[in-house]
Amino acid sequence: MTALTRRRFLAAGALAFALAGCASPRTASPGKLTLWYWTRGLSPAVLDEAAVRFAAAGFDPANVSHDLRHKLLATMSGGAYLPDMTMLNDDIAGYFGDADQFVDLNTMGAQRLRGDYLPWKWEAGTTPDGRLLGFPVDTGPAALFYRHDLFAQAGMPSEPDDVARAVATWEDYFAFGEELQRALPGRYLITDAKTVFTYSMAQEPRKYMDRQGRFIGDEEPVRRAWERALAAVRKGLTAGYFDNGSTTGSVDRHAAWTNGTELSLVNASWITGEIKESAPTTAGAWRLCRSPGGPGNQGGSFIAITRYCPQPQAAFEIVSWLLSPTNQARHYADVGLFPSAPAAFTDVTARQPDPFFGGQITADVFGESAKGVQPAYFSPWDIDISNCFTDELVNVESAGKDPQQAWRDARSAIDRLLQRSGVL
Repeated sequence: MTALTRRRFLAAGALAFALAGCASPRTASPGKLTLWYWTRGLSPAVLDEAAVRFAAAGFDPANVSHDLRHKLLATMSGGAYLPDMTMLNDDIAGYFGDADQFVDLNTMGAQRLRGDYLPWKWEAGTTPDGRLLGFPVDTGPAALFYRHDLFAQAGMPSEPDDVARAVATWEDYFAFGEELQRALPGRYLITDAKTVFTYSMAQEPRKYMDRQGRFIGDEEPVRRAWERALAAVRKGLTAGYFDNGSTTGSVDRHAAWTNGTELSLVNASWITGEIKESAPTTAGAWRLCRSPGGPGNQGGSFIAITRYCPQPQAAFEIVSWLLSPTNQARHYADVGLFPSAPAAFTDVTARQPDPFFGGQITADVFGESAKGVQPAYFSPWDIDISNCFTDELVNVESAGKDPQQAWRDARSAIDRLLQRSGVL
């Protein structure tokens, strides 16, 4: 749902609420300060401590699972039963058109904390007119995850620094993969073409729209990412698991991590937990290093305070405590949320050797990536635009669709999207 259509949705809901005579409570739990979060969205231990620390304020964390976004939009449309605080995902720009539904955290004193967080992450939660809608939670710095044991078996570089040098660019990575496949036939280095496109774009300072609302997706960054994804398919480097949330794709991919069919993957820090849970018998066989092409970020979340929160200053004190650099290190150690506060990168809690990765200190790799991310403008339509391109790349890889036709169809879908949104 775009910002424009969400605005109509919320306006209609607000009218219905007014006509109903405001019979329903504005907040989810009157007398308490409720925080909505999703599973693995925050450390349970930190939340438990916060519940005790802020008991007098009535702090009440509520896990609403991964239904949070739909539930939030529904409550915002009705103007009732809203949480006082809520997590928002990396689609936060989609809420900028409705920034009046949230508290500007700058008015709560957030500016004094700005220097403690990555500048690009802070900006990502800031509306074009300077309102801080979301306080930074985690980031998704990219890295190359790879099977150290199988790289060594193939006679290829296998130590992190050596691998990083060997795959400094995407082109180096592709050449490395072709040589590796000759030594280990039937193996793959890349999940699918979608992954190449997504993480190539994650490294670019220019995305799909400019700050004036003009589409720039026909320009070099997107074209380069598109051609790079097609090259990976042509070279036979992609496994084609199409891990888009479907059960089959996930099962195939998880099996490939266990049996060594997928030798490596470029992905964000948050994939770590999934690898560990899905391929426990491979513990000690994995390593990670800098991503081909350089630093990039994919994903990450925020916490916002909704406009009807009766105690916004108290809510802000809770949020800023939950997301302090010290507690961000705990979120990383407990549930794998990579911090948005650089001081947490070097916290002893975050820098524990990880046996799954052969004793490697993974925070060092992710930290360098996070610090190197280039600031970029994200529009409310970026995720939907990206999906138009990646859907067509799946068609090329899985069904042999002509790449030129796929590009044209992606562009047509984007034009329709932007026309419906009133942008074109």
